[in-house]
Amino acid sequence: MSKKEAELTDSEKGIDFGYEDILEISKTCKFSNCTHLSEPGCEVQKAINNGLLSEERFNHFYRDKNEAEYVSQQKNKTKAIDYMKQRKLFQR
Repeated sequence: MSKKEAELTDSEKGIDFGYEDILEISKTCKFSNCTHLSEPGCEVQKAINNGLLSEERFNHFYRDKNEAEYVSQQKNKTKAIDYMKQRKLFQR
């Protein structure tokens, strides 16, 4: 496991650490499920357009968020497979 994977798996809450500014801005978006890509009323995109947040930083945030979600999904799949194997062993 790479250092980056370890960092992502260590944070069950996702990528809160290091992107507090973006997460704070995103709290004021019009929609609570905003992806910050093209929704109307997106405060993150507004901050990028106003020069308050760099597009590069947002791209890093978005990439890291996607990677964290992928790692989480893989962990959940592994847990589900392990659970099913365990159940099968104990069935009578």
